[in-house]
Amino acid sequence: MIEISNLNLFYKKVKILKNIDFAMQKNGCVCIMGESGAGKSMFAKSFIKLFDDEFKLSADKFSVFQNDILSLDGEKLREFRSKICALVFQNAKASFHPLLNVGDNFNLYLKDRISEPKKEAFEILEKLLFDDLNLLWHKFPYELSGGEASRVQIAIALCLKPKVLICDEITASLDAQNQKSIVKIINSLKDELQILFITHQKNVANAVADEFYTMQNGVLKNA
Repeated sequence: MIEISNLNLFYKKVKILKNIDFAMQKNGCVCIMGESGAGKSMFAKSFIKLFDDEFKLSADKFSVFQNDILSLDGEKLREFRSKICALVFQNAKASFHPLLNVGDNFNLYLKDRISEPKKEAFEILEKLLFDDLNLLWHKFPYELSGGEASRVQIAIALCLKPKVLICDEITASLDAQNQKSIVKIINSLKDELQILFITHQKNVANAVADEFYTMQNGVLKNA
C-alpha cells in the first residue's frame, strides 16, 4: 500500500516535485506518463531516496507498506530497497558490474539475502521468457541485447520478492519486439505486486496500465 500526501522535492532552492498526492491500495499497474524532464524519474527515485545531499524531500505523509520513507536511512533504507521497493532503470546494463557475468551479477546482489541465488534466479528467468538459462548465466553484460538486459535487471529485482516494482522508462530504448516482451512480463506480474510504470510511450502505457497519471513540470495529475 502506497500513501503519499503533499510530496515535494527540492534541488537547492528549485522545486522539482510539487505538492504530489498519490495512493495505490492494491496490486496492479499504475502508469505515469509525461515528457522528458517532467519529473517522472525524480518521483521514482524518491521512493528509495536515491538522491545526493543537495536534494531535500518533504511530505505530510510518504508511506510504502507502513514504512515512513522520510525517516528511512542507513541499514533500514538498504533493507527497504531490497525487500519492499525495487527500482529498475532504462539503461539496464549500467546497473551491472561490467567485469562480471550474469551469474556473478546475480550472486553479487543476492548472496547475502537469499540462500540459493542460482535456483531462485533460474525460476524467475524462466518466467521472464528466457530459453537457454545456462548460456545466459555465463554471458557478460556487453553480450546482452537491450531486451535481455532489461529482463535480467527485472529478474534480479524479483528474486528479492519486493512488494513494489518501479519501472523507469525501461522500454524507451527497445525495439517493438522487445517492448512486447516487457509488456507481457509486466502484465503477468500484476497480480503479485504493485507496479509503477513510468513511460512517455502511449502504446506501451495503454498495454500495461490499470490506471493512468500524467506528470508535467513536477505536478502529478490523475489522467
